[in-house]
Amino acid sequence: MPKQIYYFDAVCYLGRHVHKQEGQPETAEEIISAMDHFGIHEALVIDVLSRETNPMAGNKRIIERTKDYPRLHPAWAGLMPQSKELPPPQELVTQMQELGVGALFLFYGQFDIRLTEWGIDSLLEVLEEYKVPVFLCPINWRARGMDTTDWSNVVRICKKFPRLPVIVTEERTYKSQRAGYAALDACPNLKFDISSWWLHHRIEFICKEWGSERLVWGSQLPERTPGVPIMQLNYSDISEEEISLIAGENLRKLLSWNKNIKFVAEQVKLPEPIDPLHKAVRERLSLRDEKFYDCHGHIGWCTPHHVVQDTPADLVKEIDKFGIQKCLVFSLEGVFGDETFGNDEVAKVVKQYPDRFVGFTLVNLNHGENAVKKELERGRELGMKGIKLINDYHGYPVEGYLVDVACDFANRHKQFILNHNWGSDRQIERLCRTYPDACFITGHTTTAYTEVTKKYDNLFICTCPLLGWEQTELFVRLYGADRILFGSDLTDLPIAWGLAQIMYAKISESDKRKILGENLKSLMEKYSLE
Repeated sequence: MPKQIYYFDAVCYLGRHVHKQEGQPETAEEIISAMDHFGIHEALVIDVLSRETNPMAGNKRIIERTKDYPRLHPAWAGLMPQSKELPPPQELVTQMQELGVGALFLFYGQFDIRLTEWGIDSLLEVLEEYKVPVFLCPINWRARGMDTTDWSNVVRICKKFPRLPVIVTEERTYKSQRAGYAALDACPNLKFDISSWWLHHRIEFICKEWGSERLVWGSQLPERTPGVPIMQLNYSDISEEEISLIAGENLRKLLSWNKNIKFVAEQVKLPEPIDPLHKAVRERLSLRDEKFYDCHGHIGWCTPHHVVQDTPADLVKEIDKFGIQKCLVFSLEGVFGDETFGNDEVAKVVKQYPDRFVGFTLVNLNHGENAVKKELERGRELGMKGIKLINDYHGYPVEGYLVDVACDFANRHKQFILNHNWGSDRQIERLCRTYPDACFITGHTTTAYTEVTKKYDNLFICTCPLLGWEQTELFVRLYGADRILFGSDLTDLPIAWGLAQIMYAKISESDKRKILGENLKSLMEKYSLE
């Protein structure tokens, strides 16, 4: 019997935010309903008004909005004290204590809060005295982007205020993760919200090197699908005790500075799962006996961002854990550098495990028509059975003429061809019409090709990444489950992170199974890859 895990969301937003899409949860009742579906027991919530435009009004409103919902614990947003918009630091903390407010968020990108001695230290001094958890968030909701954490000032703050619990949260930590590791090494009081760290085996790496107490679990509900970080955590190769700490115990400990916060996770009764796949991930059951197929994986060992060093045997162990029978794979190094080196590495792994991986030749169209044709032929000789394009990263025009050279090769040899971005709907329609014997796969999700899929049966949409609220449900409505293929983006992204988007979706189990494997298995048989 698996250990009972109580999930406590560290980053949850309540209210109508500027970019809210139709159907996203907005009210406390809707947030609770979403928490029930994903198996979340409690949440630290902040009013979107506080994060986007008016902390004074938002801080007041979150108290009213959560008072009748014991599973929702209010958090406030702070500002630089010098503007006199909020009460003085000592008074602010006293009010937080009295009202059961658990943490203070500093949205320093949105409100231009200076994380300097002259900007914020007078507030931090008081917060440290009471050990109030401080979430540092650099997101500017008018110009969002990843890797925006001010690591230098994060470390400065942690070192100057060593008893202050500091939690970094942002849109995504990707290329700056090495700086994050250095910050963890330098600052024992620093923690990360893992909703920003959606990378392959990153939870395991951080736990191994710095300990599970350095992570808290957050979802960024309602803008993100909470099942994604839940499944990433639940299927990490760490102990149940570590999962439990990250899922909620670490946050409960942080919030215990305020004795007026009453935790209720043990009293929450969650509804029954909607189908066996939903039940499996809600209850952390084994997926080894499933028959899933993955259309989007990478083989590689290093890029400009840190890549956990897995051996080929480790990769097989990973796909075994998730019931993945076969994975279509292409170079990781070739995305950023020498594609010939990357293709050689892929070929080695495919030769070692031909029943588990199907290799694609990655080509860089910048290198010219002769080089592209030569590399595609060399790839066939190495045993590759498909083509990978990534013009966006290589800086080659998305609709440049050499795209046709690769498509023509795929057409003549009846191969799959996957592109990070196929360009306009007119371009992909022309390609599907011109090269009917090639099977076109989008590298990533797009809503742009719905009409093209109605006209041509050789275009399929990869699920990577269905990150936003109920995007799987949307894509099934747009395309139908028959035209969607599961793609994990291994070894860049965690397999669980990609599976969760489908496993938790409110669609039929039969549609889930089509997306998770049946569609790709049929295509592989059609194109003689199975």
